[in-house]
Amino acid sequence: METIELNLATADRQAFGKSYARTENTEEMAAAVLSGELHLPPHPVWRGDPVDWAADPFTDRNWQFQHHTLRWTNPLRWKALDGDAHARQEWLRIVRSWAENNVPAHQSPSKFAWKDMADGNRAIQLGLGARLVGQDDLPWFLELLTYHRDWLMDEAHIVGKNHGLHQHAGLLVVSAVLGDLDGMNVARGRMVEQFKSTFDAQGGNDEGSTSYHQLNLRWWVQSWQRVSLEGLEVPKDVKQRLSAAGTVLAHMAQPDGRLPQIGDSARGNVGVGLDPVSDFAATRGRSGMKPTETVRVLDNGYVFSRSGWGETRPVEQESHLLIRHGVDVRAHSHEDRGSVHIYANGRPWLVDSGFHSYQKNDPTRTYLHSREAHNVATVVGAKHDDSVPVELTRQIVEEEYHDFELVDRGYRNTVLRRRVVYLTGPDCWIVRDQVESDEPVAMRQHWHADVDVSASRHDRGFELRDGKRSLNMIWLGGLPRLARHRAVDGDPRAWIGTRWKTQKPGTLITADAPARASTLVTMIAPSAPQELGVVRSYLTTTGVLDAVLMRGPRVWRVRLEEDSVIAAEQKRNW
Repeated sequence: METIELNLATADRQAFGKSYARTENTEEMAAAVLSGELHLPPHPVWRGDPVDWAADPFTDRNWQFQHHTLRWTNPLRWKALDGDAHARQEWLRIVRSWAENNVPAHQSPSKFAWKDMADGNRAIQLGLGARLVGQDDLPWFLELLTYHRDWLMDEAHIVGKNHGLHQHAGLLVVSAVLGDLDGMNVARGRMVEQFKSTFDAQGGNDEGSTSYHQLNLRWWVQSWQRVSLEGLEVPKDVKQRLSAAGTVLAHMAQPDGRLPQIGDSARGNVGVGLDPVSDFAATRGRSGMKPTETVRVLDNGYVFSRSGWGETRPVEQESHLLIRHGVDVRAHSHEDRGSVHIYANGRPWLVDSGFHSYQKNDPTRTYLHSREAHNVATVVGAKHDDSVPVELTRQIVEEEYHDFELVDRGYRNTVLRRRVVYLTGPDCWIVRDQVESDEPVAMRQHWHADVDVSASRHDRGFELRDGKRSLNMIWLGGLPRLARHRAVDGDPRAWIGTRWKTQKPGTLITADAPARASTLVTMIAPSAPQELGVVRSYLTTTGVLDAVLMRGPRVWRVRLEEDSVIAAEQKRNW
């Protein structure tokens, strides 16, 4: 048999990234594994047999996937490298047990051993453990590494999106540990091809989720670092696209430095250290590089608009708008195209229903993916074809206003037009929904008020309130039939999924257009620094809006016509 020496230097230099680096909790986590506790966040601690490779204690796909990545052995590896013989013995026992039960792949007792990127993550973990393997264990360990290399070299086993990236990274690392330059070059080549679509030239990610935009940015930065560490060339456009993705992440961010929940996204902060521009958003202007624009429109499905970056008020007090449009990307996206998110006065007010889990056919997950769980206009009782793109047909940015229009042709013989205008002076939004149909249809708006926000009815709409902060929703023109639904057990509506299998009560507001009416116009305005009042307003049958708005001593004449916006400040003369 040919003698192969493992490249231990590769194992040392590739030991970075969240799942592979030494952390401040490494000692504690290693002790937990050695005591028989298996903790795979966000799941509870399991005290079963860790080498039961058919285990599924929580009936959860994600837990099974994590179990088979062997990432949970990483603390043992670090403890063993520090000289702990017990940790080294346990690491080898677990890895050998995995090999004996799951190689070849067809004999594995779990369908998760060789799918959903578990193979790529595990290949890295195994490669990094090469320094723990003595001569007695080298034959079976070398066979295990080689099997992973050969498995990942087979194009038939490679999947798409970020799962594929983890497979490419696994092939790169395990090939480098084996000294296989061909395997390394195949991994790099696949990364080059995938990167072209993962982040486009605008910096937009292809997964339809704010969290996955940030995760992909982190994963790709690390993966290209792995390529560079092995002496392979990194393409010239990588730096430009990753920089653009960092700028997009800054525009995604709410002014409080947190990510809005779009698609499969738990609530959380924008990470620091990914890019100088996103660092500005993450730290609320305390460090990093301030973005140069207040509006960013992405071809792949996002519109971001905000009042500013802290020029005249604290960054976290700026107003922020996010709109979804485009095609159904079928990755980590929801049926949210056409939806609107509103942040103002220091907090998010109008949000989507959030995220639950990756459990297929789970009724909560199914509902949270639906159009009704997002801030969209719908045709009541009609089936929507989610494969039809929601087109962005207008994007005009002026000093006085930001003007966007969406066209949804997903209903049979019906067109929904949504126009969203941000007025910079009054600091408010006007959302106009219009339906065009060959037959009578009923239009409904869905609005989801965030957790800890109360909704009080008034004569023209609702006041949303959180302590001393408030935001008004006022319907202009013919008053729709308004309803408020608070979250109750047994009904999926109005619950907000804030993180993994965790939901908190919110409020769903619906507005049904009056009989035979084809237009709904909603004004959304934070009540700071003073209340925004509607002095007068008039809405024509064709959807032209004429209104006078007043905030404190300032007055604006606002007119929305088919192809124009007038938002002129007036001299107050009464």
